[in-house]
Amino acid sequence: MQKKTYQDPPPNYEAITTTAPPESYPMSSYTGESALVKGVPPGLQSLLQMNQISMQEKFTTAQGWGRSFEVLDPMGQRMYQATQIVECCGPIYNLKVQDNEGQDVMEVVENRACRCSHLMEVIVPSYGLVGLVTLHLNTFVTHMSIMNPSKEVVLLILGPSFQTSIFGNITFEVKSRDEQHVVGMIKGEENQYTVTFPMDMEVTMKAVILASCFYLDSEIYSKRSVATRPRRD
Repeated sequence: MQKKTYQDPPPNYEAITTTAPPESYPMSSYTGESALVKGVPPGLQSLLQMNQISMQEKFTTAQGWGRSFEVLDPMGQRMYQATQIVECCGPIYNLKVQDNEGQDVMEVVENRACRCSHLMEVIVPSYGLVGLVTLHLNTFVTHMSIMNPSKEVVLLILGPSFQTSIFGNITFEVKSRDEQHVVGMIKGEENQYTVTFPMDMEVTMKAVILASCFYLDSEIYSKRSVATRPRRD
């Protein structure tokens, strides 16, 4: 019997837009009191009607070693705020995402057991693990796998190599696992990342793609820091 080849259904391309956020950011209406939706992890209901969000770093005098970020909707309203937690003997990477009332929405954690493994968990408090992301070591391209809680690969993120493209604008494609369909984008422009995905995508996968964007930014930030560090003769 001939083995059937798995093929993902084509994405809803009309759901993906490229509208850029405005220069000013009005007060946000996203709060922790948003109505709960059955089957949607608490705090992620704001992503249901989204096909584009953006992420930018926020600089504060009290942030310490960790970095802070804001997640904005297409109108420039803040949906979430995120803080990188840096602790001695803590996780390699730990980012906590909160809504505008300070309620925990999502945590992104990488507990690296060895240097050859880059596995990040995406956790929603009171709900549990919603997905995982693996960064594969590859000299020529950036290759990440997005997995569901059962560790089944559902999406891929592909883009230029960290070795050559860490400065200037950069674009990563979110693809189906067979690489036949582009279902979203992660674009980095002028210290801001814009993330697009289909409106009808499962909300937990939207959250994992957002988490992947934070992780990509962390990797690029680290490599830029090394590249610009003064050399000792």
